[in-house]
Formats: sequence, C-alpha cells, structure tokens
Amino acid sequence: MRRRLGIIVVPGILLFAAGWLALQRAVNHAPLPPFTAATATPVLLDFRDRPFAYPGTATVRDQRPLPLDQLGRWLPLATIAIEDRRFWQHHGVDWIATTGATLRNLRNLRVVSGASTITQQTVKLLNGRTKRTLDLKARESLSALHLEREWSKARILETYLNRLDYGNRRLGAEAAAQAYFGKSAAALSLTEAIYLAGLPQSPSRLDPWRNPEAALARYRRNVERMARDGTLPDGITGPQLLAAAPKVERHNPPVLSPHFAALAMKRAHRENGAIATTLDLDLQHVAETLLHEHLRNSGRLGIGDAAMVVIDNATGEVRALASDGRADRQAIDAAVVPRSAGSTLKPFIYLAAIERRLVTAATLLPDTPQAVPETYADYDPQNYSHRSYGPVRLREALGNSMNVPAVVVTSRLGARAAFNSLRRWGFNFPGGFDDYGAGFILGNADIRLIDLAAAYAGIARGGVAWPARVLAGEPIESTRLASPEAASIIIDILCDNDARRLSFGTDSPLNLGVRVAVKTGTSSGFRDRWCVGFSREHTVAIWAGNLDGKSLGEVLAVRAAAPLWASMMRYLLAHGDTPLPTPSGKIAALDVAAETGLLPRAGEPVVHEWFLPGTEPKLDAVSMYSPINGRDTLVLPPEYAVWCNSPENRLAAIARSDKFDIVFPRDGAVFTWNAHLPVGQQTLTPLSTTPLCEWFLNGQRLANPAIPIAHGTFTLTARSAGEERTSHFTVE
Repeated sequence: MRRRLGIIVVPGILLFAAGWLALQRAVNHAPLPPFTAATATPVLLDFRDRPFAYPGTATVRDQRPLPLDQLGRWLPLATIAIEDRRFWQHHGVDWIATTGATLRNLRNLRVVSGASTITQQTVKLLNGRTKRTLDLKARESLSALHLEREWSKARILETYLNRLDYGNRRLGAEAAAQAYFGKSAAALSLTEAIYLAGLPQSPSRLDPWRNPEAALARYRRNVERMARDGTLPDGITGPQLLAAAPKVERHNPPVLSPHFAALAMKRAHRENGAIATTLDLDLQHVAETLLHEHLRNSGRLGIGDAAMVVIDNATGEVRALASDGRADRQAIDAAVVPRSAGSTLKPFIYLAAIERRLVTAATLLPDTPQAVPETYADYDPQNYSHRSYGPVRLREALGNSMNVPAVVVTSRLGARAAFNSLRRWGFNFPGGFDDYGAGFILGNADIRLIDLAAAYAGIARGGVAWPARVLAGEPIESTRLASPEAASIIIDILCDNDARRLSFGTDSPLNLGVRVAVKTGTSSGFRDRWCVGFSREHTVAIWAGNLDGKSLGEVLAVRAAAPLWASMMRYLLAHGDTPLPTPSGKIAALDVAAETGLLPRAGEPVVHEWFLPGTEPKLDAVSMYSPINGRDTLVLPPEYAVWCNSPENRLAAIARSDKFDIVFPRDGAVFTWNAHLPVGQQTLTPLSTTPLCEWFLNGQRLANPAIPIAHGTFTLTARSAGEERTSHFTVE
C-alpha cells in the first residue's frame, strides 16, 4: 500500500515542484510594464507661484498626481476595500478571488467577474490595455507577480490611484476630488472617499454630473459590501454612511485669466506640470476690474471692446493682460489682434531721427498743407483738428501728435528704412512696406497691443528692445536701438504736458500731475483708440474700439482710451511706482527761442530744451527775422507760403519766395460739384507763393479771390511783379 501511495504522491510532488519552478521562471521573465511618472496636466502659476489656470489638454481635462501620503487616509482605504480587499496580503494575484471568479464565469458560461487585483489593474493601466482576453489576462497576471517583487505595495497603490479614470476626463484621485467635491483628496470624508472609489468601475455610466442616481446607487452598494466584508473603520456602521450620502458638486479647474493663459500655453511648448508665468494675479484683478468699469461707463461713446496690457519695464514681463467686450466677442483676445496703429508709432520715428542727429527736439518742422506733397505728391495727411500750425518745434509736433511733421521726419530718415526699424522694435506688421507706403507712420499699419506695450517698455529702458515675456525665464534677445540719451529726450517730450497743450489742453486725462510718459493714437475712420505710457517701473497700454470694425464716430483716444490708462497708472503710482526722472548724463541743456528753436533774441520767450552733445543750435533766431513795416517779421522758407497766406498764420509770418507759382489749384486738378450743398458754399480759394498777386479767371480779374464752383474747364492766372503763372482745372 505504501509503495502504491508513493508511486502516486512522489510524481505528484515532482509535478507540482516542476510547475512551481516553471511558474517562477515565467514570473521572472514576465515583462514589467513600461513606467513613466504620471503626467500632470498643466497648471499655470503667477510670478508669485500662485496657481490661476488649469488649461487641460486635448485628452485630459485634469490630472494632478500626488505621493500616496498626500492622498489622505480614506480614499486608499475605500479603494482597497472595494477593489482588492486582500491587497496587503497577496503577491500580485488574489488566488482566492480568482478561483471564485472562475467558478462564477463557468456557471454563467460568460465572463461576469475578472477578480483583478490592484496590482493587475496597475499593469493594465501602465500597458494602456483596453481589450479583455484570457491570453492578455494571463500575461498581466505574470507581470503583476513580477511587479510585486520589484515594487513596494505603497508604490503600486500610488501609481494606481494617480492613473484611474474617474470620468469627465479627470484622471487620478486628486483631480477627481477637486472636480466632484472641490477639495483635495487628503481632505475627503469617508463617505466622499467611498463614493469616489466606486466611479472607476464604470466612469461613463456612473458619471456624477450626468447620471447622479447611478453613482449614488453604486455608493450604497459599496457601503453595504464594506459592512458585509468588515472593512469599515471601527465605530462606523453602514446605516450611518447610508444616511450621510455625500453631496456632489461641479468644480471645474479655474482659469482666472483665460486670454493670458492661452498665450502662455501657446509659448510653453509643453502640456504638463507647473508652468511659471509672469502674471501678477493681484494686478490682473485690478486690470480686469478697471477694464470692465471703463466699458460700462463708456457705452455712450460706442465702445464695445477694449484691452489692457501692463509690462514690467525692467524685465519685459507681462504683469497683466485683460480683454473684455460684448458677450459674443469676449472669447477674442483684443491684446493680440492686429489693429490700425494710429499715431502710436511716431515716437519711434522721432527717436531714430534724434539718434541719427538729423533733428533735435528744438528743430523747426513744417505743419503745412504743401510740406508733404513736396516729398509724396499723392499723399495729403491732415491733423485730426483739420488745422495747420505752421512752424512747430519737434517737441510740439510730437506732443500734439501732428501728422505732417511726422511724415516730413519719416522722409528724412527714408520711409522704407524707418518702417524696417519699427520691425526691430518688435512690431510684426501683417504686410510689408509696399502695402502701407509712408502712411504707416500715421497708423494705416496694423499692430498688436502687446507688441506696442513691449516697444514702449524698450524706450523706458533707454532704447533697448525685446519682445514681451509671458513665461518666467524666457530668454531675452535684446537689441539696443537708441542711446539712453536720445531715449531720455523722447521720454521728456512724452512727459511734457505743456508740449501737448494745443491738441489736448492742460487738464486732459493724460495729465497725472507727475512725470509719466504717455502717447495716444486714433486710427483713420475712428475705429481704433490707443493710449500707451509708462512710469519708471511699468508700461500700460490700452486699446479701445469695436472688434467688428464699427466706427466710434469722431471720438478721440483722449476720451475713449486715456481715462482707462490714467486709472491704471494712478493705481500703480499709489502702489509703489515712481515718476520718471528728468534727462541726465551725456546730454546738454539749453534755453532756445520758443518760436524758432534757435538761440534766442534778447527778451523773447524761451523754452528749456535737451540736446545730444554737439547738436545744440548754433544760429541766432535773429537770422529768421526781417524788419517789415516797422516791426520784426518772421520770415519762413517757401514751403510755408500757403500757410502764411492763410487765416491760420498766428505768427504774422511771411514766406520767403524762391519762385513765384500757383500752389492751389494745381495745373490739371479736377474737382467734383456736390449737388447736395448750396451753391454759395462751394468755392475754391486760390493760393500762390506770394500774397501780393492779382487773380484772373478765364481772363476776367477777380475782385474776390474766392471762385464759385460751376461745371466746366477753367484757366486761372496769377500776376505779380511782372510775372504771370497759369493753372488749368476742371469741375465735373
């Protein structure tokens, strides 16, 4: 009998041993799943490391992996109790549960239970498997046994909890706790933990937001199961938990500055983890509040949309970026939409001309109708006031944003070269120079508000340009485009409230009572309003208008954009910003004649002006005056002739005449008669280079030089000092 028993037992033992060894060999050779740390969805931090946006990705709305010890007490406990109650005892496969599941599947002739352990499910998650086959199940079981030999239980549980799908594109326990309960996983109550632990069993069917009854029913079943299995903590009963079912809410990750967040993500070039940005949450809140109030208070002006950018001058970092407007356009970030620049580019042209010593702040420039046609025959720029101021110093021309002097200085620089220099300041114009022509300096070129702010911050830095930065640590590719001395002269002009008196008065929103640089701009058609300026520390840029292109009527930037700029600048000055200093260093100071910008005559009004060394005026203003009719009369160059003969001649000046000619109407001119206007209001007033001439129309002397318009072709003749000039024009 013993012999017979031995014949049966010994081979059985040997067979078991062989099987065990084969299993161990298979386990040792089973591939471990590929492991990479769980990817955290991006979280944007402001420059003080405060989170303000969780943008999500194309595949995951929120994932925030945490170490196991930061996931709290209750969620790991509930997950183990529901998914794998012998997790701490088995070695990767729960043979008891597997045997039970196999019997149930055989009894039902289909797979009704998988009995996968947390370790097996972790292997599945790491492998990214979605299919359910016996072959894959067997291989994952071997990998699970192998994994338990390499990893601790805590690491397996941590990996599992950080990768579970809890529905609504929330991966991991922390993201789920924040989404459904608005708190961290560590702060979950036991009821909340049990509720969450049941969701990964069927994330879509148990969606708490779309199917709350199904999720609550699963919670009740899991409570009853834990009570039955004895896995509830001591002193807590099933009825207590059933009577205190958790209340689920909807908590989407915050995006406190969506437009800035979108810009930061575009530049980040990655979609995971914490991304440090330059935003200042506190200042952003102030910017959004002021912007909203400005739009609410400016509705009568027709302003539908507006944007603000605040930049730290020293670093070029964007501290605030806000865009607001009509409900159907709030998704558009007006800070990065190209808009017509208005007069905002003029300081860069004047800065380049001063830097190249082509002009000084005291240079006399013509603001006259015929000054530009001499250079650009088909171009007729006018000031928004529709007035011409004649001879103006550069300081006055820039301060009052006069158009003709800006075009004159552009021509001295070379219009194409001047346009290309603006690109170096960071203006990425949609078109090239040939698309805009010389009119780019008056605003027909499109720019972005964020680029405008960055460029003005470059002036504030003393002529060193680099693009706006929205990410901490972004590399700086700086370019010196002007000397600190030339920049300080332009800054001084932009700070000079008296220099802008002709256009803005002395009590406009631009006057903050301290030295702060500022420039406005209004595009043609009155569609875009700009205001940009800076203190020592910050540059503030404003755009106001309508993103659909609707005109604001004849509302200037000083009313549409400047009040918002002033509100933010006052806030900054009250919270640490400081006024700008007067020019210093390698720079010369000199009193010059207020009318001519030259060395003053005895007793005449003077202004204090700054010059790059060697550019100070050498001529005396006496050289521009001649005694006429018993008084000193200002004698201007020929390009001032029309202005001198006009009612706008506030200086009682005369123009030096190099040659006698008809200035208006030019030979070959064609005019259109307007049938909707009274005949008496349709006249032409001829102008010549000298006021001392007689006028003849078709051979008939004109007693009154105003010519009534009528259909036909006409010959206009001017006679002076024995000379005669003729112009032919047509009225259609």
